[in-house]
Amino acid sequence: MDNQKYLSSDELLEKIFYYMSRLFEEKELSTTLFLLTDLGKTLVNSDRASFWFWDRRKHTIWTLAALGTDTIEIPENSGLVGASMMNNEILIINDPYSDSRFNPAVDRETGYVTKSILTMPVTNNDGKVIGAYQAINKIDNEGNDAAFTEEDVKRLSLATAFCGRSLESYMLYNEAMEDPLTGLRNRRGLHAHYERRIATLRIYEKASIIMCDIDHFKHVNDTYGHNAGDEVLKYVANLLQSSIRIDDGAFRWGGEEFILLLPHKSTAEAIVLAERLRSLIEESVITFEGTDIKITMSFGVSEINPELTTEENVEAVDAKLYYAKEHGRNRVISELPESDPEESNEETEN
Repeated sequence: MDNQKYLSSDELLEKIFYYMSRLFEEKELSTTLFLLTDLGKTLVNSDRASFWFWDRRKHTIWTLAALGTDTIEIPENSGLVGASMMNNEILIINDPYSDSRFNPAVDRETGYVTKSILTMPVTNNDGKVIGAYQAINKIDNEGNDAAFTEEDVKRLSLATAFCGRSLESYMLYNEAMEDPLTGLRNRRGLHAHYERRIATLRIYEKASIIMCDIDHFKHVNDTYGHNAGDEVLKYVANLLQSSIRIDDGAFRWGGEEFILLLPHKSTAEAIVLAERLRSLIEESVITFEGTDIKITMSFGVSEINPELTTEENVEAVDAKLYYAKEHGRNRVISELPESDPEESNEETEN
């Protein structure tokens, strides 16, 4: 652990003003949460810090922002973070290896030694737990290992309150534009996301769009029933959502069609993502009432043209998706040939 300078009251106040000014200017949720996590780390002078989100639908908890470690996803009832969330309880653990809830596996793998942990649940305005903040390894004013105290709880409350309000605002905004079956945002949500995340990008910043469609979805409904078809749609939606960043957008465009909006991602990066998704879906088995269902998906990928409208950018990528389905399905198309005499104008069965 590198020694860190313990901040005086004046220095701490200066830091808080710095973070507040940055937060007022910031528009992206991921950067906001990283700033708030770093603020909390500064407030309690810890070596590491992380902000966790409770995904109740998937029964998992995962890091939206983590300083000093990679993104982590674990079952909701595991670890000190899970205990703090599920019991809505502040945990000060200054001897974690003696606590049965602590998982030392990461320390064993990385060589890091966890000596003290402060975990605080993050709640919304109604007091419902939606996440948790965790600070690891307290450092004293001499730069040595120390124990977390109630004073640290008071200090960290500032960062957790801001984290809670930021995340709640994001969640409420999305719920109003949500597809009830898949949990993804709907067409209205796509247009709103485009205006907030894509249209505001500077002219030199890249953004990409992926449009994908389940191949032969009508055959799935006809063979296994519409309830099975719904399970397939939910499976695909979960896979898409779990494969993107929080500032990206996953949408159900309609029927079995989905769209991903990817700010700050080049076309080359979007192609890699689309190919990875195509492969994952091809290898997946969806089980419904004891029956295994296999599917494939076709993908179109485009760089977003800031001079075009939302609908025009969707039409451009839809043309590539259509070409993928016309020419064999289960593939990713990012470029259209200048001419294709064999291309048919007839509708393709989904």
